[in-house]
Amino acid sequence: MLPVLIPKLHDPSGPLTAKLVQTPSEYGLGSLPIASHPDSTTTAVCGYCSTGCGLQVHLKNGEAIGLVPALDYPVNIGMACPKGWEALRVLDSEDRARTPLVRDASGQFQPTDWTTATELFCERFKSIQNEHGKSSVAFISTGQIPSEEMAFLGCLAKFGMGMLHGDGNTRQCMATSVVAYKQAFGFDAPPFTYADFEESDCLVFVGANPCIGHPILWQRVLANKKNPELIVIDPRRTETAMAATEHLAIEPKSDMALLYGIANSLIAYGAIDRAFIDRSTDDFEAFRIFVAPYSLSRVSELTGISVEQLDRVVHKIASAKQASFWWTMGVNQGHQ
Repeated sequence: MLPVLIPKLHDPSGPLTAKLVQTPSEYGLGSLPIASHPDSTTTAVCGYCSTGCGLQVHLKNGEAIGLVPALDYPVNIGMACPKGWEALRVLDSEDRARTPLVRDASGQFQPTDWTTATELFCERFKSIQNEHGKSSVAFISTGQIPSEEMAFLGCLAKFGMGMLHGDGNTRQCMATSVVAYKQAFGFDAPPFTYADFEESDCLVFVGANPCIGHPILWQRVLANKKNPELIVIDPRRTETAMAATEHLAIEPKSDMALLYGIANSLIAYGAIDRAFIDRSTDDFEAFRIFVAPYSLSRVSELTGISVEQLDRVVHKIASAKQASFWWTMGVNQGHQ
């Protein structure tokens, strides 16, 4: 039997050969198996962690069959994390809802068409408002849906169902930080860009673990050629903290005291641009007086960090030419 099998192992043609052989493809995608050749492509933004990575989706007969990270997108610059690479896998889920369902008289779900389902959906919400008033219904959206879907939801709720009230977790979870941004900077966003990950010679991460939570951003930190100081403020010993040059494992809820103490020491050491402050800010003297009681010894008592490490961190920040501070949801949702 062996002499008969050997030629089969080296057969130059067959169903697997035809399916897997790679040939040049269009759209700058290099070589792909014939089954993976798209007839068009479109762009998308990854919907997982809000980093905002650009993806190029491959389409065949209008169906998504593959994707690659967008090479020229300024956020991820041709990179994708495991979540981005697997963004299409939800389309293969057996549990994915594909057809609207309506309960029949017996309480069982029956499939229907989208037009019927939408009309029924709207009319039932209208009937609730007719009986109980306009304020009896409202909607809340999620930050994981794209802008187009968010706009559609708003139109459907207002014009289709006559709702007066709607909200989104994007506003609720950012409400405190947006107010703080407006009070501090005059607009509702922090003043950094992703490019600062690669430009800063000192990066301070407050309660953030980008190594795991935002790996594309962490790759941009690793691309920094300035051998930056990495200062992590976090009670936890996260993967990012393990890579830090300084890890301040503060007591929980002591982050404000730490930041006040750092500010007070920077002022005391003269490590501030007073001309810029006088030109660009209001009430700096009130701020200076407010943080003055936060000596390093007092901050040490409140945070559990030694005076020596606190002083070392302050000097690293003070000596940096381009220091930047980064934080995530835990800090954003604080009430202080």
